[in-house]
Amino acid sequence: MLLTLLLSLLLAGQAWAGKAEENDGKSVFLVATDQLRGSGFERTVVLMIHFGGRGGTTGLTINRPSDIPLKEAFPKIDRLRDSDEALYLGGPVGSQSVFVLLRTRQPTKGMMHLIKDIYFAPGHQILAQPIEGDSRAYAGYAGWAPGQLQAEIDRGDWRVIRRDPDIIFDRDTASLWQQLSKRWSGNWI
Repeated sequence: MLLTLLLSLLLAGQAWAGKAEENDGKSVFLVATDQLRGSGFERTVVLMIHFGGRGGTTGLTINRPSDIPLKEAFPKIDRLRDSDEALYLGGPVGSQSVFVLLRTRQPTKGMMHLIKDIYFAPGHQILAQPIEGDSRAYAGYAGWAPGQLQAEIDRGDWRVIRRDPDIIFDRDTASLWQQLSKRWSGNWI
């Protein structure tokens, strides 16, 4: 089941990434509104990996670092032994699974191109590879059944915005939600 889900994420994401590139190099983000206060998505920013279709919608919450350093989460991975980076909480679905976002000009097998020089890869094996550029690991992902996210957007739970994907690796993740909420122009996509 998990392998099927990962494969569908990769294949669906490729279609979504192509659409994003056609739209001037900006990524699509969901920014939680105050209507989600008290829920697991309160003050979250979600990078869309795949939007719509038979498989539903998937994304990664990019502004939720955990208290677990990568070196503790993956003690057997040599290149992480000196890392102070945190494992991020990508969403409530599949929290035992690991996904990685990377910014690199040298992609390797298993990396799915999203936009510009940013790639998505499932699995902790990618963390063991030498990576030229930024990377961030996520436990789990955010997922919605077909039509579910659109209903939440229509209800006003989310703002859908397009931004430069560089914010994915912003060091100040604590204020990312506030920054994007203030900068929202009111233009839906």
